Amino acid sequence: MVTPTGKFLLKISAFTLIVIAVSVALFATILKAYYFKSFIIQVILIAAVTTIGHLLVAKAVKKNIRKFATAYMASVTLKLVVYLIYLLVSLLIGHIQLLQFVLTFLVLYLVYSIFEVVEVLRFMKKQ
Repeated sequence: MVTPTGKFLLKISAFTLIVIAVSVALFATILKAYYFKSFIIQVILIAAVTTIGHLLVAKAVKKNIRKFATAYMASVTLKLVVYLIYLLVSLLIGHIQLLQFVLTFLVLYLVYSIFEVVEVLRFMKKQ
């Protein structure tokens, strides 16, 4: 039997592969002029940070359901700090296409945030 943590890891892995496949298809056709080299790093970073944040919230909730709000807010804050540091470092040291970089990051952030909220709601229904 697969644990809830294992299920989440499978779901986010599959979701990330779908995001990458759709992105590659779009960048190979319609958005060819907008592709930039660090795109895959963005996907991996956001997927990893989302996974870590979700696992921390799940661990806190398993110990005490009352800690959900605190754990979730701490997770969101930690993610935003990591994302801000990544954006600042990338913008300061990289020779990137600013518009493509920021728009892609925002789209990925929204897509993964929606995914995480749906998964957290499913997780909380079972608790």
